[in-house]
Amino acid sequence: MWIVVLLLLLLLFSVSPALADSGFDEKYERDYNIFNPANRYAPDNPLNPAQKYAPDNAFNPANRFDPGNPTNPANRYNPNNPFNPANQYNPQNPLNPANQYNPSSPFAPLNRPLDSER
Repeated sequence: MWIVVLLLLLLLFSVSPALADSGFDEKYERDYNIFNPANRYAPDNPLNPAQKYAPDNAFNPANRFDPGNPTNPANRYNPNNPFNPANQYNPQNPLNPANQYNPSSPFAPLNRPLDSER
């Protein structure tokens, strides 16, 4: 009997994290490149000094360990995270040196289909 309960608990706990969309919460997404110097002082840019402690700022120290925050150390190696070292030269990554001055590369999860909804 205990083996059946243990197997059911193991199955439950091994499947549930796969159902979550972890690594990048929608509140941290922006439709523009936040790392472009021309966008530095945009009102909702998390790198704007006036927005340092905004609740939807990924770089806010209070949000550092939020599960959906792309700067969370637990999400560093998530495949759709722009801060993942494996994605450094991904053409969709706003941190890619080729996109440094491209204002249209959004700060959003990588490898998402172009026509997907948020």
